[in-house]
Amino acid sequence: MKAERLHGCLQTAFRWGALLTLCAAPTQWTLIDNPRLGPADLLLAATAGVWGLDILLTRGWSRLWAARPHWTHLLFTVCVGAAACTAVDRGEAFKELVQIIEYFIVGAMVFTAFLRERDGMTADASHRALLPLFPILGAVTAAVLALAALQYVAPEGHRSIARFAEPKTLDVIVNVLGGWQSPLLVGGTFGNRNVLGGFLTLALPLAAAGTLGGARGIVARGGCALLLLAGLALNLSGAAYWAVVIAVTALAAARGARTFIPVAAALVLWQAAVLPRLPRENDLCHFESVALYDSAGQPARRYPEWQAAASMILTHPWLGVGPGNYQRQVGPFYGQVPNATGPAEPDIQNLYLVLGATCGLPALLAFWALLATAAVAAHRTRRPGAAAALAAFAAAAVWHPLLVRGLGLPLVFVIALSRHPLQEKVSDGPPPV
Repeated sequence: MKAERLHGCLQTAFRWGALLTLCAAPTQWTLIDNPRLGPADLLLAATAGVWGLDILLTRGWSRLWAARPHWTHLLFTVCVGAAACTAVDRGEAFKELVQIIEYFIVGAMVFTAFLRERDGMTADASHRALLPLFPILGAVTAAVLALAALQYVAPEGHRSIARFAEPKTLDVIVNVLGGWQSPLLVGGTFGNRNVLGGFLTLALPLAAAGTLGGARGIVARGGCALLLLAGLALNLSGAAYWAVVIAVTALAAARGARTFIPVAAALVLWQAAVLPRLPRENDLCHFESVALYDSAGQPARRYPEWQAAASMILTHPWLGVGPGNYQRQVGPFYGQVPNATGPAEPDIQNLYLVLGATCGLPALLAFWALLATAAVAAHRTRRPGAAAALAAFAAAAVWHPLLVRGLGLPLVFVIALSRHPLQEKVSDGPPPV
């Protein structure tokens, strides 16, 4: 009896721990600076420990096997580990490796087990009521957007961004790149607009799927629609914004002409009539964030760096220069490409070039395989919203290195959701299908 009671307590603690981890994940606020650890990191470690203890006490090895990471997660982690062993600065490399293990091994197993065990409670309505997963995640997204709205409307910027941005980066933005009113500082619970945009590529396609029919009931669909509109209005990253628009368009097209035509008309009206009239002229912000040339006619900092990163890959194709060593090693690879001096906008690198340059082509191909197999699995499990989210994330990652703190765990959750079969009888609110 005591063992059964302990097992029940551990299961409850695990489920709530996983949910709290998801709620605490979308932020770059840190509790510990060295090493940089946020609330979600500590919650994930505690949740994984509770789950592991429960498995040991109950000898539930089948639960451990059922939650095993997909082979692409293992391959990607092994490739990153091999690159870390040959890095110039192995300290930084192993910090990055630990983060990859946290996301793609521990996080993947915890979220997979959470979704499976949550489905096991389907028959018990009293327990189901305790875990309204998607409404809670929608509320978390709404909180992120509410803070971004404060930062958006404040005429001299909102000082809340200082809690989430790195001090050096914030100092550069405030003193060099536009001051407190800079669009870079509309970041919600993230350090800048580019990382917020990365989060919205994962959240908004799920909200769009709920709006277009995945959510049950007019209230749920209305809530999803409000999240989508707010996210489109507050996303000042051009790459992330257009990635979301393309994902929403694809979701509408998949539902047929009756859905696609009004959605496409609404998006065109939104782009042509609404965005230019918003206080920050969002359409210009989007254009300037991805422009090839700046206002002085010089190449934007982003694109010459892409060429330098490609040169790094050509020079170190197998294992790269080591995880976490990109900024230290990229300088000599500019060659004849203009290398503008002075501070640059944060998070403007190409994620795939960074992965290839630091971890080698094997790691890059493994990461692509990870995203592709998850998207295919989402189609098989009938979760088009998750597939659209992964596609939007993959597209925005061309302009931003989105595998960073605050985005890793949400990405892994969407991947776990993609691989998880849809439960037809679940009545939990708006499922992101």
